[in-house]
Amino acid sequence: MPAPSDHTPSPATPAGSGHSRRDLLKQFGGTAAAVALLAAMGPLGAAAPAAAATAADRKIKKLLGRLTLDEKISLVHGATDPERLGQAGYLPGVPRLGIPELRLTDGPAGVNVVASATGLPPVATLTASFSRELAREYGELLGREGRTLGLDLQLAPQMELSRAPYFSRNKDQTGEDPYLNGQLAAAQVQGIQAQDMLAQAKHYLANNQRYGEFDRTRPDDPAVNFDFRVDDRTLHEIYLPAWEAVVQAGVASIMAAYNHLNGEWNAENRTTLTGILRGELGFDGFVTSDWGATHSISIEDGLDMQMPNGSFFGAPLKKAIQDGTIPESALDTAVGRILGQYDRFGMLDGTRKPAPPAIDVEAGARTARKVAAQGAVLLANDGGLPLSRSALASLALIGPTAAQVAVSVAGERAYGFEDRMVSPLDALKKTLGDGHGGHDIQYSVGVDLTGTAVPASVLTPAGGEGHGLTRKPADGGEGEAVVDRTVDPAVDFTGDAALPAGSAYSWTGTLTPPSSGEYALRIQAWGAAAKLTLDGREITAAGTARDGFARKWSSIVPTADGLDNGEGTARLEAGKEYRVEITATGWAKDVHGRGPVQVRFAWVTPEQRAADIKAAARLAKKVHTPVVFAFNGSGGTTGGSGDRTTLTLPAHQDELIEAVAAANRNVIVVLNVGDPVTMPWRDKVGTILLAGYVGQEGGWSTADLLLGKAVPGGKLTVTYPRREADHPVLDPAHPERYYGVDNTVTYSEGIFVGYRHFDRDGIEPLFPFGHGLSYTKFGYDRLSVRGAGDGLEVAFTVTNRGRRRGAEVPQVYVGPADGAPVEMAPRSLVGFDRLDLAPGESRRVTLRVSARQLSYWDTGKQRWILPTAHRSVYVGSSSRDIRLTGTGTPGNH
Repeated sequence: MPAPSDHTPSPATPAGSGHSRRDLLKQFGGTAAAVALLAAMGPLGAAAPAAAATAADRKIKKLLGRLTLDEKISLVHGATDPERLGQAGYLPGVPRLGIPELRLTDGPAGVNVVASATGLPPVATLTASFSRELAREYGELLGREGRTLGLDLQLAPQMELSRAPYFSRNKDQTGEDPYLNGQLAAAQVQGIQAQDMLAQAKHYLANNQRYGEFDRTRPDDPAVNFDFRVDDRTLHEIYLPAWEAVVQAGVASIMAAYNHLNGEWNAENRTTLTGILRGELGFDGFVTSDWGATHSISIEDGLDMQMPNGSFFGAPLKKAIQDGTIPESALDTAVGRILGQYDRFGMLDGTRKPAPPAIDVEAGARTARKVAAQGAVLLANDGGLPLSRSALASLALIGPTAAQVAVSVAGERAYGFEDRMVSPLDALKKTLGDGHGGHDIQYSVGVDLTGTAVPASVLTPAGGEGHGLTRKPADGGEGEAVVDRTVDPAVDFTGDAALPAGSAYSWTGTLTPPSSGEYALRIQAWGAAAKLTLDGREITAAGTARDGFARKWSSIVPTADGLDNGEGTARLEAGKEYRVEITATGWAKDVHGRGPVQVRFAWVTPEQRAADIKAAARLAKKVHTPVVFAFNGSGGTTGGSGDRTTLTLPAHQDELIEAVAAANRNVIVVLNVGDPVTMPWRDKVGTILLAGYVGQEGGWSTADLLLGKAVPGGKLTVTYPRREADHPVLDPAHPERYYGVDNTVTYSEGIFVGYRHFDRDGIEPLFPFGHGLSYTKFGYDRLSVRGAGDGLEVAFTVTNRGRRRGAEVPQVYVGPADGAPVEMAPRSLVGFDRLDLAPGESRRVTLRVSARQLSYWDTGKQRWILPTAHRSVYVGSSSRDIRLTGTGTPGNH
């Protein structure tokens, strides 16, 4: 076979130059002169002419000359917004020079402020659509609603690669493939910024787990803040392509992540911030720290803005400039980058497009419903879906997310319009109507997430006599206490029994369980921040206000009566006394939605849990078709502050599904999950629909999918392993990949993440990357592969061979190059499209594969190498469902 090419220029290297951007940085020692030179070279490395200074450049330079030192410093760190909109960050602006305020809102799934905004499904659900058009529409909604609510910058898209299946933020991300990540993230950027809203892509770089990532309480302790080690080739081939895609899409800003990377904090890593991001990738926007991720005055390293305060970039930066430790030119560079984006979006001269006057609630709802429908993945179907007439005549829904819609879990999203959150159960009933028996759909909770108030009979007051818990006023309350000290038989102050707004109480005593086993213990609250401790250990909390408002997202759904639902579990012994303390502190007067203090101490006993599962199985036996809704994210861990510790469904749901499947072989499982779960019941369940987290309109979209009014066309963006140990990051032989060795996490799997690992090692997954069925069938034929420039052109025909309209996502993969000096993946995704086809309709698809997608990163030469060998080309419906195979040689050979 031909030897691999060694003359292919790196896309980041100037034509005719013998030096890469990183070579130049090394020669100049990373100085400001090197940075300026690299910025002038542009994203593709073409040197800019000396006279290329634009009017915008001159405008920014003039502004910099008029700004005082204090004014400049005010533009590089966060401050408190006097209007208190509840957003994530704020810059005050400089009114005398026409520099406006900048308000930054959290994301990535909607606008997260005090005011209501559309509750979108999270990014994982969006990405499963494999639709660039829908991703752009998603971004447009973020930008449009953000502008309406007075915001300027959206902290979105979130686009890390989903490397570790335990990562609590996987539901916010774009999957395990770097090409897919980049395509969907770039489309979101384009949509957001088309509304003159700045996008901030997050979190740069290799931020793939919470375990060992960053501990705010001990920020400088290496025992709890691991170093993450990623080799140069793996960074370039797996973790940087999505960042390059958003840079090429013109993203205004990038957020530096919390974690340590290759020996440096991301917010002070000159190699990645200056050498790679600005040098190789050509980024010319500004970089902020994640909130609290700044560890030094790292403005010369490439960090332009500290969030959310000025602990380093405020008074310490001013002192460093005044004593000559840091040159003022470094500050000018950072401010110039920030103001350059202000100018680009018309914020300095008043040419920014006007914000919409009000949120179009119906338009947002249409997008949310579309994302939930197009992002649903039909994992398996033995004919159970769409629901037949027989099924509809005798149907039961089981599980809490059947009766309450699973919008999403945890924070960094829009909460949504609560009055639009219709459950799948109610949506089915309303869609079917009385004439079709919709009102006869039966329901069983299966897994009770609300529980009942813990009774007085198992509680003993702090004094040791009687039943109940001792209540007394606690710190933080307002006004005079209603009681000094009393005994309450139960902590259940909800509805008409709520306590006065702003009041604060504690309850103490002991709990003596009547039997041994696992108890679900819950603290449920609204109008107050409440906390439950057992024997001095905090079990759970609820109702905590942040940024002037609170949301009901401590669990996947609120309580049945509308309280925030903090949940924990504890294994208790019968007859043993456990010290209980409950506190409830009413919200301050400036918290939005403040009202009476509602608090309840609830539980689900082992006996009640077993009874609920038995009741669900009895109901399943009586009906034609039972549909079990299963979830993860209960308790806030998925998307919260801690990673998952298992891929097992929580709350004994495997036991529930097994019991229902044993009672009725027609069982259908609907999964409201945001990342892989194991399925020990897989062989007993013929139909599985991965609905994901579905957003505020998800009850309607789920009903549409079950009824066949919408046809699932989504595809898996991550591989589902049969066993946790099959996953490369959870392989017991490689603890360094997730748990770390000597406080260091090493990405020793290299480029073999996700499906690449399963393919190389011949491991059969539970469901492969790219998998997803439909209610119709698709045929593939007429493959053509030819060289096109330095890449390939792949063409083929897809035909809907069924009787229903449906969506298919054809995927193109390439194999390794023979004779390459590095190991390459057996298959890598290089192209995809989403097609909507009527019955019998055919569509010719032509996809271009670029030279970059066919290249590998040479760490010695610090550039991309394009092998000239033949490449196998695979076209199919998933990474394992290959329908057509061909070969091609890059270029016209």
